[in-house]
Amino acid sequence: MNFLKFLGILLLCALLAIGVGFYFLDHDQVALGHKVIGLSTLFIFFIVMPLFIWTRYKNKDLSKFNFNQDKNDEDEDWDIEDKSRLN
Repeated sequence: MNFLKFLGILLLCALLAIGVGFYFLDHDQVALGHKVIGLSTLFIFFIVMPLFIWTRYKNKDLSKFNFNQDKNDEDEDWDIEDKSRLN
């Protein structure tokens, strides 16, 4: 099974758990509902999302996202008093 499909299944399970948590909130089990919603939200943001980001960027060349130092030096040469750039 593809790892992204596995992450998709985990995300769907977490969303289902959030729905179950709201069901518990509606049926007078407020503490349990809040716990289920909170834990599934934490699972999404601390487990699923970092794994997705790592999977998508693990074989990419990230050097093209770095700033070019020569370009930064050229950008610092503009005149701060020049108002023509504001038009």
